[in-house]
Amino acid sequence: MKILIVSDFFVPHYNGGGERRYFEIARRLVERGHEVDVISMGIHGVGDYEEISGIRVHHLGPRIRKPPIRGPLEFIRFMAAVFRWVMTQDYDIIDAQTYAPLPPSFLASRIRGTPMVATIHDVSSAHGDQWLQSSGTAGLLERVLMRLPYDGVITVSRSTASALTDVHGRPPADIHIIPNGVDLELIDSVTPATGNYIIFVGRLAPHKHVDHIIEVFSKLVTDFPDLRLEIVGDGVERSRLKAMVDDFGVGESVTFHHNLSYREVISMIGGARVLVLPSTREGFGMVLAEAGACGVPAVAYRSGGVVEVIDDGENGFLVEPCDKEALHDRIKLLISDDELRDRMGSEGRKKVEEKFLWDNIVEGIERTYRFIIARKNR
Repeated sequence: MKILIVSDFFVPHYNGGGERRYFEIARRLVERGHEVDVISMGIHGVGDYEEISGIRVHHLGPRIRKPPIRGPLEFIRFMAAVFRWVMTQDYDIIDAQTYAPLPPSFLASRIRGTPMVATIHDVSSAHGDQWLQSSGTAGLLERVLMRLPYDGVITVSRSTASALTDVHGRPPADIHIIPNGVDLELIDSVTPATGNYIIFVGRLAPHKHVDHIIEVFSKLVTDFPDLRLEIVGDGVERSRLKAMVDDFGVGESVTFHHNLSYREVISMIGGARVLVLPSTREGFGMVLAEAGACGVPAVAYRSGGVVEVIDDGENGFLVEPCDKEALHDRIKLLISDDELRDRMGSEGRKKVEEKFLWDNIVEGIERTYRFIIARKNR
């Protein structure tokens, strides 16, 4: 197959969950004999074309200095560039992820008659948390994008699949649930960092509620004065969160990291005592699977696809959304109990080995692509 993947960004220039997913899938598809092109936004200081693990990556439209931060004009320029590209190229199937890649990919695929699948990680309006600061704009745009008649939809969890059906009326038969995964060989090759710390990894966006971690951490350091908080990621909340750290007087115990390589992120996860994900909107939570692969237990809000990765009391703890007291207590319990932490870490590793390996997941992607192509051509 000749496959086109459309994503705002791609590794190594941005290591978000969706970007990492596409990379892991694409390189394995190349190894299985397929041709894979990726089109993504331009990156300042990076050429228009590069080859990564056999994947042909084309950077189109605007030049972004600090992924994932970009403005409305940059979205528009990228969508126009995607439309022009798809209209002039031949592919067996197009796989575009939310949000900006979807409209131009859909329109051009319909004009050219190319099968197209939409990869939808989560549905913000189903949970009240929006992916944009303007909830009205986000809700309207999402209602349009989730209802377009794609040839198929791939999503990462039963939770998102249910939201697509219940909230947006998509037929269940058109939805293919294919979870995220991890590369155990890569993870096992990384030396864990050292130190006494808990960690958050993800976008610094409102629905991730990193402010809840900071508030909880300010109380934890009373009992554990040597404990540190490592915050890995970037986003619109960065300045506010840094100010919050200073307001709580824990600036010397909190470090913000961004622009880390994937191996550096894995190293930091592997050395943590606990990974914390207090997100109230999460399609899957790839970082939870990565923590499990590292043998690190997690504490997370009970939301979306998180419940399909964390079994409460087995490989981590689930806390009701926005219950900061319970979040504090569960983190404290894991920090205090080495035996419990080790047991949960081992259970996390076992679950990853059973359910979340990319080498198995890519087979499902390949079957789905072939099914959609065959159905389109009937």
